[in-house]
Amino acid sequence: MKRNNIFPGSLVAEDLQRYFISLKSLFLLSIAVFFISALAGYIYTSMNPASADMSLQELQNLVDIIKELSPLQIMLFIFLNNALKSLAVILLGVSLGVIPLLFLAYNGYVLGAVAYVTGAEEGLSFVLLAIIPHGLIELPMIFISVAIGVRIGLTTLAKLQGQTVSVKREITAGVAVFIRFVAPLLLVASVIETFVTPMFIALI
Repeated sequence: MKRNNIFPGSLVAEDLQRYFISLKSLFLLSIAVFFISALAGYIYTSMNPASADMSLQELQNLVDIIKELSPLQIMLFIFLNNALKSLAVILLGVSLGVIPLLFLAYNGYVLGAVAYVTGAEEGLSFVLLAIIPHGLIELPMIFISVAIGVRIGLTTLAKLQGQTVSVKREITAGVAVFIRFVAPLLLVASVIETFVTPMFIALI
């Protein structure tokens, strides 16, 4: 595993580029896990629609929470929800990367299930317009967070095997990337989801 030079207070473009290059295979793994899980959720729900009841209830609970909020509060709620989960995924990478991948697989499955039910009721265009505007930014940030978590997990495993690696250093690097890159872009995604995505949906 390549070492990186990312430390709080000294994160420069070259460090970031080198770090992201080292994440490439894990980033692709995250994409694969998510979309395979989403496809599984979509297919299984198409064969057994009742199986989506729990996922739909979770979504309804979320809607119930935010429906009384102002647009600005909704934006902040979405941002904090995504940011805290992304940070948790990074820190919980010490679980040998298992928890980040399970988190991704679960959310992919739920998205697939909800996409099938919503698509059957509202149409495919509605589903795409409800996801793509902010998802183009939000999903890559989630994939990066999971990739960082898995990287930390692999470093933890290497440490347990007696290799000379620093789990603390990997966590420090991951958190630095989260603060300076992932979190700001998740904020942008939350703005788009709150103020732009509804405009696209309204076009249908």
